[in-house]
Amino acid sequence: MKIRGLQQKIADALNGVEELVQGGCRAFAEDSMTVLNDIAQQLTSKAGVAICIVTPTVTKNGEAADGIAAEFAVAVQCSEKPELNRKQPGHMTALDAAELVALSLDGEQFSFVDIRQTGDAATRTVTATANFNFSGKISSTQETEE
Repeated sequence: MKIRGLQQKIADALNGVEELVQGGCRAFAEDSMTVLNDIAQQLTSKAGVAICIVTPTVTKNGEAADGIAAEFAVAVQCSEKPELNRKQPGHMTALDAAELVALSLDGEQFSFVDIRQTGDAATRTVTATANFNFSGKISSTQETEE
């Protein structure tokens, strides 16, 4: 699987979690061509939580028949502009979304590590990041892990 393919697979899975969708959340792959515009639009015009799937580190963990065995750190960044998002009835906070992401992804493929919160006074954005570990392989195809 290509790294971007992993990001997109997670984004698609999270966009299929009805509670996140109903809570005003939308997930995006970090490496998509339109991610910056998509996140800005989700935070402002949709006044919801933007969920960005990031793979900050990928470490070689051996050889695979058709690629490289690897350990992936996966960070799922849930961001909101509280002054906009929290005025919307039924919308989740960034922390609510990160907790649901942890519950939704933790299992056989993804191992939940922790949730970390940050705030940016300049952009007036709050982010709760759910961190995971994932073992897989890097290959030249978009195949999905079984």
